[in-house]
Amino acid sequence: MQYKCVPAPKSITVGKGGVHEDGVRAYADLINSETSGGWKFHSLENISITQDPGCISALLYKIPIIGGLLGKPPTTVYFNMLIFSKE
Repeated sequence: MQYKCVPAPKSITVGKGGVHEDGVRAYADLINSETSGGWKFHSLENISITQDPGCISALLYKIPIIGGLLGKPPTTVYFNMLIFSKE
């Protein structure tokens, strides 16, 4: 079994007068465009990725008082991932 991962929109904005079906259709269009070549839709997963700020920034962040001014905490980003599979 092979798998393919495709980032999916976290949110979809519909134009003035648009309805939620427009957003659903946008997802369906994306899924349909990715199913060529024998790929089948498997699932939609919510993924998080945490990125460390780097050695110096992480160390500075841990120092009381000045840490919040000079250092940075790890940053976490959440997004949707469409998973496709094929034999």
